[in-house]
Amino acid sequence: MPFDTDQCRYRPDTEEVRARLWMLLGNPDADDPLATTKTFTELGVDADGLWDMWAAVCEEFGEHSLGPEIDPGVLNPGMTVLMGAAFMVRVVAPGE
Repeated sequence: MPFDTDQCRYRPDTEEVRARLWMLLGNPDADDPLATTKTFTELGVDADGLWDMWAAVCEEFGEHSLGPEIDPGVLNPGMTVLMGAAFMVRVVAPGE
């Protein structure tokens, strides 16, 4: 039986969201310890791709019925993967 995160009121941390993003990216440069300091643009992700990743994070960690709305300008492909993960955690799990 799949684990439904929102029914248990589970809230992710930045590392869990970063790991999900990394998985969605296909684990590029998995052996490079500085890989999470690369921007989404450097990893070949454009604005549309980043929005798709946001939707996947919401599906995995957010309230499926709410789908947090954010200003399109705040998710930027110029962000590093780590910055993007930290931002997503603040929106998906406010107060955490």
